[in-house]
Amino acid sequence: MDYTQILQIGLLFTDPDLNILSSKKIDCRNSPWALPSPGALLTTGFTPDGLKNRKNTNFELMQELDDWLRMKHWPVIFLGYNSIPYDEPVLEQNFYQNLLPHDLTTAKNQVNGQSNGRADVMRMVQMAAVYMPSALKLDTLNYYGAPSVSLRNVAEQNGIALSDDDAHDALNDIRATVGVAKLIRKSAPQVWEQAIKLATVAGVEDFLSAHAVFTSAGFGRNKEIKSQVLTALAPQKGSATRHALFNLRLDPAPYLQMSVTQLKEALLGKTGAPPNPFVMIDKDKQPALMPMDASASVLTEDDDEALYKKRAKALKADTAFLDKVAKAMALAEAETRMAAPAARNTPEEMAEKKMTAPVRAKIDAWAQEFREAADWGERAELVGGFRARFKDELAADPSLDRFVKMAGRLVFEHAPQELTVLQRKGMQKFIAGRLLNPDTNAPYMTVAKARKELQKIEWQRKQKDDVKWKDVTDADIRRLKLYYTAIEKKYAPYSPYAKKPARKPANPANDNVPPKAAQKPAKKPSNGFNRNAPKP
Repeated sequence: MDYTQILQIGLLFTDPDLNILSSKKIDCRNSPWALPSPGALLTTGFTPDGLKNRKNTNFELMQELDDWLRMKHWPVIFLGYNSIPYDEPVLEQNFYQNLLPHDLTTAKNQVNGQSNGRADVMRMVQMAAVYMPSALKLDTLNYYGAPSVSLRNVAEQNGIALSDDDAHDALNDIRATVGVAKLIRKSAPQVWEQAIKLATVAGVEDFLSAHAVFTSAGFGRNKEIKSQVLTALAPQKGSATRHALFNLRLDPAPYLQMSVTQLKEALLGKTGAPPNPFVMIDKDKQPALMPMDASASVLTEDDDEALYKKRAKALKADTAFLDKVAKAMALAEAETRMAAPAARNTPEEMAEKKMTAPVRAKIDAWAQEFREAADWGERAELVGGFRARFKDELAADPSLDRFVKMAGRLVFEHAPQELTVLQRKGMQKFIAGRLLNPDTNAPYMTVAKARKELQKIEWQRKQKDDVKWKDVTDADIRRLKLYYTAIEKKYAPYSPYAKKPARKPANPANDNVPPKAAQKPAKKPSNGFNRNAPKP
């Protein structure tokens, strides 16, 4: 789960030929409960004072972004660089925390029913590197001896401008991404066309239906190409986006008679199970798949396409096997979730929690009222009336409380005077409990984590081969240390982790005085919105 808060976002709107039609860049200050990491500050050049003096809050940034995107004619395709594994989850989380629909990049045009899509230019670079290896210059290698696909390295090697000063500015990052996308479109048109087709769930499903046999490939160590020849099996039971594929280079015969449980074990790669021939894809995350007639560079003389077609036909005809695979996928996912660490009881961790359609509609209506309210006093009233309005729904699903907690945070950030004294104190305790959490494994940035990260950066700066922090000065480090200390002092009075001084015994000379009972550890604070105290 990503707790990252967006502090700057840049977007370019282009035509299908990637000619820029308009642009948007928005900055914001960080919210009181969102602590920027030292690495992010030093990399971007943002300073705590600079963030503090920005005009917009994160709520205002996300509202403006949502409005700008909805003014475009949908469907559109959202492209970024390394965006599907990183930027997309951060964007979704920021929409969600600000009570906005968080599925915007895959949402449908309500008139024509067509969905927005999302594509990752870095994934296109990787596809071009294996399927059309002469299309891009990728001589710089990464730690593993494979071509480096970082935006800077790809841009520099292919004549796309990206200066040191511009490298971490959001809009200039996007300009470089558009430059790389244009190059792929021109030099590797088959890769470009295929990647764009796979930018939507419908596009992936069309491809799987039209191609009985296809490939997927990438680089391993030392430029070794790792490829698979695949066929589509079945969608996961209960999922609209997960789909199982089968590696046709492996004989399917040993798997056809397996039970659902045995297939689940194979899917999980459990000890004692045969080699795993199954490949899982998410149809909403632009899987890198190519038709056989564009796969010559990843096939070998041992590949027998006729054999693969025969195996694919037999697999697709075995409906009982496909049904077992669909069920086994669901069981494997459930088992994986059971084995994962328990999710923390925070609003951020519950973004994907399911709701029934009627409850979803009521929550959406309340959230829209909150966003469109005339002022923060009106929003505070919506926060105060949430539990009465959703009394029955909360009784059935207490986790719906997450929406009023997020709304309460926003009211506190923008207009704390609209809250009661107890509500304000509850919010201060919540912020202190998050920022001063001593656990350096917390999923969000804390003062303790920031100090640990600073120590690592200081150590790295002393190494002879350090280039990452070459422009960072001792003064930069010192300013950040002072910043985190100031945060600590500000919230120390509200901290549930504050140490209380030990009391001296009434009679130090008397060893027979029994010790006082140990104090119970402080409870982690709530947001403080359960209280109905009057305003001051």
